[in-house]
Amino acid sequence: MPTFQRTCGLGIVAFVLMVAWSWAVPIFEAPDEPDHWQYVLYVRQHGQLPLYGPAAIEANSPPLYYVFAALFVSPAVSEADVPRRLNKIEVGGVLQRPPGPRLFEPAGLTQYWPLRLVRLATAALSALTVLVCYWAGHSATGKRSTGLLAAGLTLLLPQFTFRGMNISNDVMVTLWCAVATYLVIRLVQRGYTWRVGVTASVAMALAFLSKISSLFVPVTFALAILSVSSTWRARLGRLTVLIIALALVAPWLMRNQSLYGDPFASRAMLTAVGDLVQPRPITSPYFVTVFPVLLFLSFIGYFGWITLWLPGWLYLLYGGLVLAALAGLVWRVSRGGPERRLVLLLATLPMLNVLVVVYINLTFTQPQGRYLFPALPALAVLGALGFEGLPRWSERAGRVLWCALLALNVGILALIVVPAYWLAR
Repeated sequence: MPTFQRTCGLGIVAFVLMVAWSWAVPIFEAPDEPDHWQYVLYVRQHGQLPLYGPAAIEANSPPLYYVFAALFVSPAVSEADVPRRLNKIEVGGVLQRPPGPRLFEPAGLTQYWPLRLVRLATAALSALTVLVCYWAGHSATGKRSTGLLAAGLTLLLPQFTFRGMNISNDVMVTLWCAVATYLVIRLVQRGYTWRVGVTASVAMALAFLSKISSLFVPVTFALAILSVSSTWRARLGRLTVLIIALALVAPWLMRNQSLYGDPFASRAMLTAVGDLVQPRPITSPYFVTVFPVLLFLSFIGYFGWITLWLPGWLYLLYGGLVLAALAGLVWRVSRGGPERRLVLLLATLPMLNVLVVVYINLTFTQPQGRYLFPALPALAVLGALGFEGLPRWSERAGRVLWCALLALNVGILALIVVPAYWLAR
């Protein structure tokens, strides 16, 4: 079968799986989905960006995803045509959320089509992200098996399939970070060209305009340029391509400076979501106890409004896979070879991403794995390289792992998510 047809087949599988999750998880039963929808609807109906504040708590996010999503919404859609939040119940004189994972009233599968259409468009972005991860893995080694494994490690991560169909900017930032990661790999493996440099600069700007948590990606790109064998004058000259990214993001930063007094609207955040502010020093025990555990667990998978978790044994299973991939990666790097530089460069992406999440948690208690999605494509490629670095690994072993991860993902959807939302009483 030609490579194009195989790639299309992978995209179809990814999209179908995303659509299945989209229908299984009720509308608004995902973190902040109502606020993301509010942003999308405002852009569609008013043709401008909302002002950031307590009435629009996602309006500090860059606009790219919301402008994209607004293309799939009719301006006649009513702001009130959304699921209603369930009333809290009184337990011992204290109001608590309803039992079970639901926070919103049940709705039929044929209701809320404007929102479902945006979810489907978001699912298409996720499928495209999986394809880019395939190309990134393939470029890393020149082997199709590496690409398929990198694509599978992205697609079949339960948190990705859950978050990848929500109305949220998490998907678009992951897509553009995947493109940037692919171009870093191309740069390392084939050398620098101005076409790659310019395209990467644009991709990094689009990632930033999707979500500012991707602001660390240019650091890895710069390291990749500096690591390519050439004169220092040529290397520094190539870094000027980053001016393109700066020029593209500057209008949004200047708007924030004008409206909120700083380019990231950071100070305005303290009043817009003041009830979430929980400042702590970097020396807090939180960063060595609660934070790493919840960050890992939520990266693997939690659903709803942090109301539906996986059984403990599944986290242990995924943790074992992570350790196996890490062991294979260490073994692969220890043997030297041309891939060592690529591995070290790709490893900077998750490390820098973790620093960004730590910075967020200095002010807010948000140990959420989805904040690591900008580094997910790099982690997927590193994971694929790690598994293929294990002794006696074969392409057949890769296919077995792919099928096992697919079975786990579908099993989680069918046996945990669907019963929790549709069969619970």
